[in-house]
Amino acid sequence: MKKRHPKTTKPGCVLHKAGESVPSGRALAVGVDIGTTTVSAAVVELDSGKQLEAYTIPHGASKETEDGFASEQDVSILLAKAEGLLDRIEKSHSNIVCIGITGQMHGIAYIDGDGKPVSNLMNWQDKRADRFLESGVSCRGEIKRVTGEDIASGYGMATHFYNRKERLVPGDAAGFCSIMDLFGMRLCGRKKPLCSASVAASFGFFDLKKGGFRYEKLALLGIEEEFLPEVTSRSVTVGKWRSIPVAVAIGDNQAAFLGAVREHSDSLLVNIGTGAQVSAISGPDLPGGTVELRPLVEGRYIASGSALCGGSAYALLERFFRAYAVGAGQKDEPQYDIMNKLARKAYENREEPLTVDTAFCGTRAEPDRRGRVEGIGAQNFTPSALILGVIKGVCSELYGLYRELGTEKKQIVASGGAVRKNEVWQRVLAETFGMPVVVSRIREEAATGAALFSALCVGRLRYADGFGSCIPYEK
Repeated sequence: MKKRHPKTTKPGCVLHKAGESVPSGRALAVGVDIGTTTVSAAVVELDSGKQLEAYTIPHGASKETEDGFASEQDVSILLAKAEGLLDRIEKSHSNIVCIGITGQMHGIAYIDGDGKPVSNLMNWQDKRADRFLESGVSCRGEIKRVTGEDIASGYGMATHFYNRKERLVPGDAAGFCSIMDLFGMRLCGRKKPLCSASVAASFGFFDLKKGGFRYEKLALLGIEEEFLPEVTSRSVTVGKWRSIPVAVAIGDNQAAFLGAVREHSDSLLVNIGTGAQVSAISGPDLPGGTVELRPLVEGRYIASGSALCGGSAYALLERFFRAYAVGAGQKDEPQYDIMNKLARKAYENREEPLTVDTAFCGTRAEPDRRGRVEGIGAQNFTPSALILGVIKGVCSELYGLYRELGTEKKQIVASGGAVRKNEVWQRVLAETFGMPVVVSRIREEAATGAALFSALCVGRLRYADGFGSCIPYEK
């Protein structure tokens, strides 16, 4: 019998207890999410569908860069944090039947012929493809000139093309893959990645209907088919870790949808994390505009619109107020509680908010765009009006993306820490979109969705317009 270890919470690790202890023999699914700032995990009891535990650990893997273009993270730290968390969970439970993996999409890390990493992770926030080449054209502009295709900076193919042009690809690199695929390889001892369509599509130059890369377009850029990961559109496993099946990794957008939304066809998922997204079930045709169509499961797709500044816009404002507090001689501590109180005051007193364009980090289509604060008058030039204006600005940008989806939904399922902790966000979302808002009770939705997907891969769950009773909403 496996020795049980006490569940201790290390410094910097947040453990959310979500249910009762599990009787011996009950089947569990575990999901791990390697995010932009944290590594998270969730444990789901499959017979009841209850989320039992959720964990969050800041990973601190971001690397200092010389300019404002590159955004890299230390792969060794990310993998060590993820495996350490999984190891801790496995030592506490003897009845894990499957493991799911998800993580930040778009980014790539180079690997050698043995599947070992030979570079940092160049993640979705990377802007090197916006740099100008010797020809005087930006890297993205060169891609458009050669292939006729638009691709955003931060997408793996754009990042790799820039690295090729500037001779930055490591000499021992035999290919690249996502951080979650790399984690799956490490767990299962694989030398080559097997990439789900949900992840592969996030690199760019992907044909959704054929389920593979557009090799003829990539050849024009000098990107060889042999350098790219193998792709699968099926719900499969990639191997075993300690005799436990490990599912092929899926994108965090898709995982969060699976882990937060109960009835898929009628719901719009609004997730406000570091960035922000609106996502909804869609048909197989691309809606157009800045919206992306992404593979989900069982031949279904979700249409997603992404704002680069979602929760990070609120975080930027928090840093502004914190800097003022420190300058005034106060402790260097978070200001979110005060901001939330001021937002509630402004909302309930019907204060006139400032008009805030929250594109502080640009947009996918306009990376050089910046935010604005307008409508300043003698009566509303106040901290509370600015805070409420930022909340309304984020919600307004998301509503614009929703209109681009080309579909009508009946309710919003809101997820993310900002929405869960501040009711004003929920109220503003409901008013902006003109539909009711429910909040998922699930903690770490992406990790939970990865766990549920892994259960689908091993035949422990069925998908029927969602995972039904596994997804409770707040009352």
